[in-house]
Amino acid sequence: MKRLKQGCIYLLILAVLSAGAALLFWDLGAECVSVLQTGRGGADYFLTASGEDGNVYALGRRNGRYVIAVGDENGRRLAHWDLTAEGLPAKSCPAALYAASGGAVYLGLYDTGSSAARLQLFRITDRGRSAELLLNEACAGATLTERMAGTRLSAFSEVDSVVTFAVLDQGGAQFYRRTGAASGLELGERVAVADLTAALALPDGSVLTASGGTLRRSDRGERSLAQGAVITELLRAGTGVYCVDGASLKVFYADYADWQPYPILDLEKDGCELDRCMDLTVTRSGAALLLMEDGQLLTDRGGGLTDLSGMLFRPAWQCALILAGLALGVLAVSGGVWYAVCGRRRLQLALLVRWGVLTAAAAALAAGGLARCWAEPAAQAAGERSALELIETAAALELRSDAAWDGGLAVRLGGALAAAEDGMDTDCAVSVYERRDGAWYLTESNTAVPAGTRAELSGGYRAALAGQAGASGRASQLLRREDGSRALCCWTDGGRMLTVDADISAAVARSRAESGWMSGALGALAALMTALALACLCAVTSGVRRVSRGMTRLTAGERGVSVRLDSGDELAALADSFTALSHTMEDMERDRSSLAESYRRFVPERVLSLLGKTSIQEVDKQTVVCRELAAMTISFSFPDEVYEKSGRELFDHVNEILERTAPIVTRSGGAVFNFAYDGYDAVFEGGSAAAVSTAVAVQQETLEINRRREERGEPPVTLRIALDEGSVMIGVVGDETQIEPTSISSSFSAARHLVALCGQLQASILCTEKVIAGAEGYGSRYMGKLREGGALIRTYEIFDGDPYEVRKLKEQTGGQFSEGVYALYAQDFSGAKRIFLKLVHQNADDGGARYYLYLADRLEKHPETEISLDPDR
Repeated sequence: MKRLKQGCIYLLILAVLSAGAALLFWDLGAECVSVLQTGRGGADYFLTASGEDGNVYALGRRNGRYVIAVGDENGRRLAHWDLTAEGLPAKSCPAALYAASGGAVYLGLYDTGSSAARLQLFRITDRGRSAELLLNEACAGATLTERMAGTRLSAFSEVDSVVTFAVLDQGGAQFYRRTGAASGLELGERVAVADLTAALALPDGSVLTASGGTLRRSDRGERSLAQGAVITELLRAGTGVYCVDGASLKVFYADYADWQPYPILDLEKDGCELDRCMDLTVTRSGAALLLMEDGQLLTDRGGGLTDLSGMLFRPAWQCALILAGLALGVLAVSGGVWYAVCGRRRLQLALLVRWGVLTAAAAALAAGGLARCWAEPAAQAAGERSALELIETAAALELRSDAAWDGGLAVRLGGALAAAEDGMDTDCAVSVYERRDGAWYLTESNTAVPAGTRAELSGGYRAALAGQAGASGRASQLLRREDGSRALCCWTDGGRMLTVDADISAAVARSRAESGWMSGALGALAALMTALALACLCAVTSGVRRVSRGMTRLTAGERGVSVRLDSGDELAALADSFTALSHTMEDMERDRSSLAESYRRFVPERVLSLLGKTSIQEVDKQTVVCRELAAMTISFSFPDEVYEKSGRELFDHVNEILERTAPIVTRSGGAVFNFAYDGYDAVFEGGSAAAVSTAVAVQQETLEINRRREERGEPPVTLRIALDEGSVMIGVVGDETQIEPTSISSSFSAARHLVALCGQLQASILCTEKVIAGAEGYGSRYMGKLREGGALIRTYEIFDGDPYEVRKLKEQTGGQFSEGVYALYAQDFSGAKRIFLKLVHQNADDGGARYYLYLADRLEKHPETEISLDPDR
């Protein structure tokens, strides 16, 4: 039952934190989920361009800020720019995008923040962090749409790092060029041609203009694409020019030499809905880039369509990692809160604080969830309905006249919508179409799209919407994008059609502002619910606090404490139980004293296990066992300056080593005996392998201890370990009032002898031949023989716990060292001296080599001396 309750508490904490994380990271999470589900994210893209480097660039907006995605022709994402440069208008509409050489991007924007729109051109560098304003042109017109249509940027071209472009207006085209950073923007040639649709500067200095379906080159005359053609875009590439015919939906190419346009690409293909195309451009290889309204980027090379949408959004693996990171973060925080508050009671919170915070969090999450999932969508829907009603009313007033379709309908309706009380003077495109040969062609518009263009490339046209309007006379559709909501409306009358593509973001924003009281009411309701919950909690905590104060007095040693409550509920029963407990504590005090006497003769559980006992009450001075165990002796020492310190400081140094190393022995299955100021003994049931691994771990921990001591400015500690294996007797010693465990074995005598030898050999770990079999996998070397108790014991050094540099040198010279040891014991003292002298030169820190060099020299002078590691013994 307890586990079920704790699990429910954890799930409650997890639910609250998950809801909070969802509201906090709503946009990021929604984008990642969208990429994983559909391959496309939340950013909206408007324009595309083909760079001089062959890469593809796309301009979009995310979280109210422009972004540029860069990819190769295969759709692989190469870079992502956030346009954070100062100077970019806060409220604007995209006008043009051109990727120049050297990593610069030219970005044209209509600044719509003021009443008079201005056409601005920026040169973006440093991955969007720098922006240079090159052009700031005023736009003439009655409405914003007309102003953007009357002044617009035409095709860019670049020759030898000189970028040239044209600004089209009612009178023709004005060319500009940028020759370098120092010169800024220079005024070029002005061409006076009526009804210009595009203009381009050629490498030889001539000018190419397009009007209708005719190309005019200033030095070569005119060329026509086809009957009824409408040129909507020009692009210079290599030794020619690409032209997009908006009437036939074909791409033409004209070479500078013969100057005869011929079709190279047909944009109409099965499965490609051109009416959803937001931007169409041509790459320098002659392929068409199609940016669709749902964030899909396609390329048409003639044989079929290739999807490049992967370059526009985060990769799927990155989105999966982000979602996994958010989920793991919520799980970790939930686990931490549960552990601190409920699991181990590490963080004690007042009842009022804990449940008050939980109630306030739940109320805030509920209010935030309702505001996001109900209030905001309702306000947006109301604003969209209001905008649609305004558009339909204005259109109905214009269409009721018999001469409405005769001419000027687009301009009149656009002006009426802009002049309305809830006007849409931000971006309202009105177009009139005529059906010919089974397709819709533009006849008039208040935008810059020329008459004769196919409806699919004019904007505001949707084939499905036109079909609905053809059946019922009118139809409408709403589009919600990053930069705001748009309304598409369509009316048909026989072979004629009227469409309105309006930005209704202002109407939606106004509706949200007017409906802000709903969010305020939800917040007030959440605050009221929280206040009521806190009032109830205050009444409950008053009784709990009285019981808590009585418990504090009881734990402080006071007896006979009574608490009385007259609430007649569970709290009153709790107070009565507490009073009974207080009186019972007096009786338990005597039993506790007796039990404390037993616990004073403390014996570790590990020792109990070795003694074959399960309870400390079973242990007495008659308890003795003899077992085959691995014995370990650990000795440590400090520099003299430590032993000269005061008692408390000295004990702090000693206890630091004991507290850091003894738990390692215990965790490895060892039992510790005989704590002293300079070390302790231990035994292992697991045999020599467990003892060796523990010794290496202790030495590695010693390296960490010395590193931290050095950071604190304290002298290092020197720790030596010796290992042996054999028969060990374990029992308890003491008197009637106090006992403690101890161990007796010849293995400890050998181990203590080896510990003393560690200092001479400057070895960290020494062991006997019985132990070395358990050192498989660890670095070791044979050190020779040691006389102990009348017998010679083969001794080995385990150097895996040494510092890395020392360990590597010992590994590299292990063969030479063994060769020297065997030469010494073969009484080839001069040969041994040569070997150990060479080893000392290679590694001056090898204490074993230095000791054997001294020993070989001594034996050479006194050959009658016994050959052992301790010849004086």
